Amino acid sequence: MIEAQDLRAGYGDGADILNGISLTAGRKELVTILGPNGCGKSTLLKTIAGYLKPRSGGVKMHGKDVSTVPIHEKVRHHRVGYVPQTDNVFRSLTVAENLRLGARGLDRATTARRYDALMEQYPVLASKQGRKASALSGGERQILSLARALIAEPEILLLDEPSAGLSPLMLHEVFDAIAGIRDSQGMCIVMVEQNAFEALGVADRAYVLSLGQVAIHAPARDLLADPAMRALYLGGHVA
Repeated sequence: MIEAQDLRAGYGDGADILNGISLTAGRKELVTILGPNGCGKSTLLKTIAGYLKPRSGGVKMHGKDVSTVPIHEKVRHHRVGYVPQTDNVFRSLTVAENLRLGARGLDRATTARRYDALMEQYPVLASKQGRKASALSGGERQILSLARALIAEPEILLLDEPSAGLSPLMLHEVFDAIAGIRDSQGMCIVMVEQNAFEALGVADRAYVLSLGQVAIHAPARDLLADPAMRALYLGGHVA
């Protein structure tokens, strides 16, 4: 569903941040992008999403070239959901108002159906529908941001650091929710993460970046099982 080929991208007149990266992600697959700070993870996701145009290379979704399609058009016409790392909910609005903002463009009946389904899927939100997002915990806000992206029934979900700032307990809840979305809805998910071991625990495949290039591409379970790979790229210890 996503095919990025030989992407080169950067900001303004600066040097390339991405240096020829290729990536694929299919239906009912959770692909995680890992690597140290500054390696190009978020830049890659923003280029796939459409916030940043590639300087060369291309991005396809559903087999169509969308390299120059901006994010708002991808959301409307290519069934993409995007959850940024920060400012991913409107804190001054209630849970219900946040969700209905995500449903813009849907008819009233579809919005009501999707809203009710999400309330059933996420009881933590159902019990706080009238509460402002600013009163939620960090984990609850992250669940809200996921739900707001899901209300429009995307087929592709792009997540930038969904565990940022979460406690260990809420981190597991959020990752369980992400894995549940893949399993129950057959969605294609691409997720940038700093918490490598937790991300690999739910992911199907992983791309590990280094200096704007793919250092390793492997099944998640293989990365978890190989102590040398863990030591080199994930901060683990070689036995």
